[in-house]
Amino acid sequence: MCVFLNTDGAVHPMSGLSAVGSVIRNSKREWILGYNRFLGECSIATAELWGVLDGLLILQKQGYDEVIIQSNSLENVISINDSKMAFEEKWSLNYAPRDTNRVADALAKMALSSAESLNIIEEPPLEIKEILKNDSTPVNLFMTSSL
Repeated sequence: MCVFLNTDGAVHPMSGLSAVGSVIRNSKREWILGYNRFLGECSIATAELWGVLDGLLILQKQGYDEVIIQSNSLENVISINDSKMAFEEKWSLNYAPRDTNRVADALAKMALSSAESLNIIEEPPLEIKEILKNDSTPVNLFMTSSL
C-alpha cells in the first residue's frame, strides 16, 4: 500500500525556536498518523530534515514499503535527491508547494508551543480536522524523484 508523508518545519519569528510537523496519509489522503517535534533553536531547513528523518523511522517501524514523501523545502528535496544516500527502491521524495502542505504546517506550529520532543498523534486534533476537510491536495501533482 502506498502512503504519503507530508512534512513541514516552522520557526517562530521572534524567539527563533523551531519545530516540525508531519502527517502520514493513505492513497485516499485519509489520516493514518501525525507527529510533531519541538526542536529548540535551528534553521528551517534543519527542522524539515528532522521531519523527513522522523517519518522514515516511523514508516519503517510500521512496515510501509511504498512511500511518497512530500516537502515544501525545495532545497532539501534537491539536496537529498542529489546525495549518494541509499534508500528503499519504492520510496520517493517530492516537492510540494507550501499551499498544499497545510496539515503538516499546522502540526509544526502546534509544536512551537510545547517542549515535547517527538509527539505521535493518532487522531487528528479538531483544528487539524478542519484543515483536512478543506484539503483537496491532488495526489500526483508534484515534481517526482526517486530517492
